[in-house]
Amino acid sequence: MSSLEPIYMKMAPALAPATLAHLRPDQPVADSQKQIGREVAHDLNNILTIIRGYADRLLLKHGDNPALRADLQLIADNTTRAISVVRQATPRRASAGVLIG
Repeated sequence: MSSLEPIYMKMAPALAPATLAHLRPDQPVADSQKQIGREVAHDLNNILTIIRGYADRLLLKHGDNPALRADLQLIADNTTRAISVVRQATPRRASAGVLIG
């Protein structure tokens, strides 16, 4: 069980019906919840990647300003750390649909 699985289970009821619509009706509930968790983690990872990209761009543009550099570096470092945590806590699928790592 991943460390984020309890969070996924709490978030599943709040997801929009469109998010749930593509799930197969014959799919067991636990599998559906895990799939939703993977999708939430994927969306979170996308958001974190965008934040990291903007932080990197701002560092390139304003990195020589000591008043901004520390805060921008903190944002960049923490988003990288958060991306790593999401990736480690989310099982990935191999090409044959088997969960790995």
